[in-house]
Amino acid sequence: MKYGFWAFVAVLAVLVLAGCPPLWNAENPDKPANAEGLFKNAENHFAKKEYSQAQESYERLKSAFPDFKKAPQVYMRIGDCLFNRHSYDQAISRYLQFVELYPAHKEAARAKFNVAMAYFHQIKNTDLDNSIVTRAADAFKVLAGDTNAGEWAKKAEEKYKECLRKLAEKEYYKAQTYWSIGNYRAAHLAAKRILEEYPKLGLDEKAKDMEQKTKDR
Repeated sequence: MKYGFWAFVAVLAVLVLAGCPPLWNAENPDKPANAEGLFKNAENHFAKKEYSQAQESYERLKSAFPDFKKAPQVYMRIGDCLFNRHSYDQAISRYLQFVELYPAHKEAARAKFNVAMAYFHQIKNTDLDNSIVTRAADAFKVLAGDTNAGEWAKKAEEKYKECLRKLAEKEYYKAQTYWSIGNYRAAHLAAKRILEEYPKLGLDEKAKDMEQKTKDR
């Protein structure tokens, strides 16, 4: 009986020292054992739009294999996962981290564009606060002026104009709100800002009308 027990222990020890795959992977037999396998697993989840699982795999890959040759793609994908999950503030942080680490990478312009888009998606049209729109507009403007950004510069220019339109709309919304509560002076100033700062964006006539009817009140 004792001989059998110790024989079993000896065999078990040999298998462990030999790194027997069935024993090491008993807890999770499908878990990739190398960087490429983990990356492929993460990419499969991403392709299926399983962004939570994909992010988990990318994060594990980044921690376990910091010198992985596809590290830039991993960092970018983490930002993409968060962006697609609408976790915009976290996505902004990861994209900025990517740009800081890999400023000359071919995906740097897309990362900057997505930072601006992450701000853009947080805009609330009925909010009197202009800060989010302004952040988006500033980010798009900088990228639009980047001669190395290629197609992303063109896309950024289009979105920058859209942000200006939204800023004009916000000023008109403010003017209407102030008018409704009898704050005619504030309504007048909001209408005036549209004409001075955001002209020719489709709200000039409405702004002029508001400015005129609040002029002497």
